Amino acid sequence: MTEQQLLTLFVGVIAICMVFITIVIVLIGINSMKTMEKAQEFMTNLQNELSFLSTKAVLTLHEVNGLLGQLKEETKSIGDKSKLSLHELHDLISYLHDETKELALKASNGIAKVTIGSLAIGALSQFLKKKNTP
Repeated sequence: MTEQQLLTLFVGVIAICMVFITIVIVLIGINSMKTMEKAQEFMTNLQNELSFLSTKAVLTLHEVNGLLGQLKEETKSIGDKSKLSLHELHDLISYLHDETKELALKASNGIAKVTIGSLAIGALSQFLKKKNTP
């Protein structure tokens, strides 16, 4: 083989390697975009479920607190010990109601963080889509 043929063979091998590397990078990009889309769907579902659960918990405890308030009014003729127990139970439910409100606020904060993460993943996905299109 002459030096010219050897050089041509070497350049051909380099070109084949470059094509192979480019194909691998494109496949990795496509796979990462699919993964980001699935992660975005998961975060959206998670956000919806967290919102529903926190709202349901607040409403349920609010109803229980209201029912206990009515029960407290209707049981004025009960003995002192029963009244004391009922007041303690009402105070406990009120405390739970307040704690649930705080939990709902924390859940809302978590939902906001999930939303921001979802938007960031969506933006990165769009960026990679634009990057991969010729």
